[in-house]
Amino acid sequence: MNHLSVVTWNAEGMFVDGTKTKRANPHDALRVIRELDADIIVIPEFGNLAGLRDEIRTTIQSLGYQIASSMYHDARVPDLGFVILSRLPIIAEHTHSLAVTGRTFLELVCKDPQNNHLRIIGVHLDDRGEAIRMKQVGGVVSVINQDNTIPTLLVGDMNAMHETSQFAAFVRSKLARSIVRRVKHEQIARVASAVQDMAMGTTIAYLLKETTLHDLDTKNRRTISGKQRGLEWIPAVRLAKIDWIFGSKQFRTLSYRIMRDVGSDHRPVLAKIQY
Repeated sequence: MNHLSVVTWNAEGMFVDGTKTKRANPHDALRVIRELDADIIVIPEFGNLAGLRDEIRTTIQSLGYQIASSMYHDARVPDLGFVILSRLPIIAEHTHSLAVTGRTFLELVCKDPQNNHLRIIGVHLDDRGEAIRMKQVGGVVSVINQDNTIPTLLVGDMNAMHETSQFAAFVRSKLARSIVRRVKHEQIARVASAVQDMAMGTTIAYLLKETTLHDLDTKNRRTISGKQRGLEWIPAVRLAKIDWIFGSKQFRTLSYRIMRDVGSDHRPVLAKIQY
């Protein structure tokens, strides 16, 4: 059996000063990377790639990582970058387009120490609506299904919950919708409305139905809080699971951890798996 450690962590721009989060800086981000000590780290919202300092890039590389990146090409966040860090040699890299917004997602083929090929697909779906995500996930599914011979991991921020989770069920309830309609704070109301859409569950249901992937988290652990830029005063209580690590049939979970709050509204998620 072979072993692999994989992380998904939306860093809220932490690797480049001034991108998004005000609660952490690039050196905090490097401390997190050292602590995680993972083979593969998928980082949606890495930061403004054009502003990445050489010392940060060099330190990441000194930790044994190759850096694969792509720009979002999204008018709302035109300079934001998506990054995958890999300690496994990268033998192929492909950038694919997501529908509607112009965002991209990354597909890597890596080689493990036993010369097995592994496919890592890193994704960050749009946060503005389930209709947009449903259009985007269709393209992701097409890429996944192009090759079922290579063990495949789909990793990232899906901005979508499983419909059967307790939090999703509550958010869809009449009570929750009534509460949201009464919220006067503009940003909280906007975030709450987006979260209700994420709770529909259709994106995750479609992905699981149309591929052979399975969720490597067997307990539906929550990954995100409301403590984001502009809402730094909100307690960092985990509310929902929208960060996912899916694997093809070859993968089995040995351990799955949601890390502490490190300055982003998303917690790092660390899975140790075998195949």
